[in-house]
Amino acid sequence: MTKSELIIKEIQDNIDSDDGDTFYIAEEGIPLYIGNQKATIAYCGSEIELEWKTTPPRGDEIYSGRLSLLGRELPFWLYGRNLIFLDAYYLLAETVEIGTWSPITSVLINIHTGKYASLEHWYNNILIEENGVKLKNDYDGSSRMLTDVGQLQWVKLE
Repeated sequence: MTKSELIIKEIQDNIDSDDGDTFYIAEEGIPLYIGNQKATIAYCGSEIELEWKTTPPRGDEIYSGRLSLLGRELPFWLYGRNLIFLDAYYLLAETVEIGTWSPITSVLINIHTGKYASLEHWYNNILIEENGVKLKNDYDGSSRMLTDVGQLQWVKLE
């Protein structure tokens, strides 16, 4: 089996498990898909805990998020699909306001400092390139190249 096939099998095994609480170790640039009631994701010395909240009519579970080592709750919910860790600090996630499942907005979360920045649009197609991260929405065609996270409007979790 290739590395990708092994990762997909591991993800499917985790989804099929009945315990509802799963521990993942994320790898940079490899999307995670969570299908459990509760999950903890470890990445580069930090952790994010996800707890299932709802499943929208079109599928894909939605979770609340907590940066456990910082003791901070995220002020939005996250889809459990296409969670991508970038560099040693960031999680790129598809998010919604608490209590909703739409509209979806991509958010970059610094899991070490507890800051987050909205990308002000939903990008479901992520490509990591040498000079940055290419973000694209396959449904409306909009795209963006993320090269400098310092230019984003960061908000600190309270």
